[in-house]
Amino acid sequence: MVQQQEGNWFRSDSAYGTLFHAELFPGRENSGKLVTLIKQQARLYALETGARVAIIDGPPGIGCPVISACAGADLGLIVTEPGAAGIHDLKRVAGTLRHFRVPTVICINKADLYSEGTRAIHEFAAGEGIEVVGEIPYDEHVPQAMTRGEPVPLHAPGAPAARSMQAIWQKTVQRLSCLEA
Repeated sequence: MVQQQEGNWFRSDSAYGTLFHAELFPGRENSGKLVTLIKQQARLYALETGARVAIIDGPPGIGCPVISACAGADLGLIVTEPGAAGIHDLKRVAGTLRHFRVPTVICINKADLYSEGTRAIHEFAAGEGIEVVGEIPYDEHVPQAMTRGEPVPLHAPGAPAARSMQAIWQKTVQRLSCLEA
């Protein structure tokens, strides 16, 4: 067996704080191990600097990197969309978070595009005792902000999606603060 490098991890400074991220080389495995390594580095940095919160942006879907992102989290925020694939993945990720005993909240993206799917998400959440912290409407400002490499609230602060994101952030921070108490 020849040991080989699967990817690289990085620590970068951004306008929003320190960012730990990685590149998994094409065709390589162990993406879950790479996520775990990044989380360990972020945890060490948080201990060193006294940071109270580390946000882990997990990948979409379900698999080893999702499991690695969920393990040890204080709160899981599932961002889903009201289509069949989104609801299917929502249920699987919610099950993964439940397995790890991670309190969970849900955000519905593009909630106004398919009201039946949005209703199904709310019904699922109510049945599981999961709070829906908000809905983000479809908004043309989102792809514009992405094209410019800017956060939506900075690109178009008054846009419907920006206002929704800010409200969701406040509810999520409030929920996290309640867990710390």
